[in-house]
Amino acid sequence: MKNHANTLLLTGIALVAAGAIGLVGCSSSGSSGHAPKGIDRYVKAVQAYQAGDKDRAMQNLVAATRTNPDLIMARLMLGDLYRESGDYNNAVNQYEHLVKLDPYTWSNFYKLGVSYQFLERLREAADSYNRALKLNPDDPNSNMNLGLVYLYLGNADDAVKYTERATLLDPKSAAAYSNLGVSLDARGEFARAEAAYRHSLDLDPDNATTLLNLGTNLIAQNKGAEAVDILERVIKSADTPLHRKRYGDALVKAGRYDDAIKQYEEALKLNPKYYPAMNEIGWAKISEYKNNLELDEAKREEALAIWNQSLEINPDQPKITAAKKEYSEKK
Repeated sequence: MKNHANTLLLTGIALVAAGAIGLVGCSSSGSSGHAPKGIDRYVKAVQAYQAGDKDRAMQNLVAATRTNPDLIMARLMLGDLYRESGDYNNAVNQYEHLVKLDPYTWSNFYKLGVSYQFLERLREAADSYNRALKLNPDDPNSNMNLGLVYLYLGNADDAVKYTERATLLDPKSAAAYSNLGVSLDARGEFARAEAAYRHSLDLDPDNATTLLNLGTNLIAQNKGAEAVDILERVIKSADTPLHRKRYGDALVKAGRYDDAIKQYEEALKLNPKYYPAMNEIGWAKISEYKNNLELDEAKREEALAIWNQSLEINPDQPKITAAKKEYSEKK
């Protein structure tokens, strides 16, 4: 989930800060005799942030909100800073106060939704995005992220609905097309998903996540040779156990079992306990065992041996346990 949510951008801090300085300047010039409580600490926070001292900025913002719990601009900036630093629990606390103080600004609900999403509080995230869209139906990011939340909740139809709407609202968003592809894959519409991934790559050609998803999609469509070409590009951009394993899967679809096993072995060099690669070595050995005119018992025994290793790492694998039982007897 989080790989998709990470496409969101932190917004608003600089604009809020600049606006606040202007407001305070007007007040001090005599147009108003009394600044809101806590505004002095907020101004110090803005100055610290602009000087690159985020810690001091946050300390002043916390002091400002304690002095004046209803100071909207301080709540907003503090929430943004917490979110930027990955402290989503504290970000949620600030945004929850913020939407009560200002329930008419769509971006407040959007930012609350993002924070819920990172915390995997998915139903609350969906509610926040829906409230953002009631105020601003044409925000592409709210549409896209609501679609992803629905996908994680198992609602592929609404996932497609909202991610597709995001592509219409922002046709230049590679992330929107990539996430539409994921949603379409979940609904089994592999050809449309492939088209969405390819459109995303036209906009962002080297995105490793989109390339990986396209390669996986091509495997599902039994387009082994095409998947091999795509996943070779993935390996060049980021060499991980998952990428090596998926490359091996493509090679299996292309009928290149020896090459596939080499990729699974490379995955295990990167992570010796990466049991999904062990499982695929076993399946590749079984394919070789079954495809030979004369059954090669050595291949069957090698498959059983590596499945044993996999089950030692993770015993809770019903499919592998069943396969081990099935192939324990000579055919």
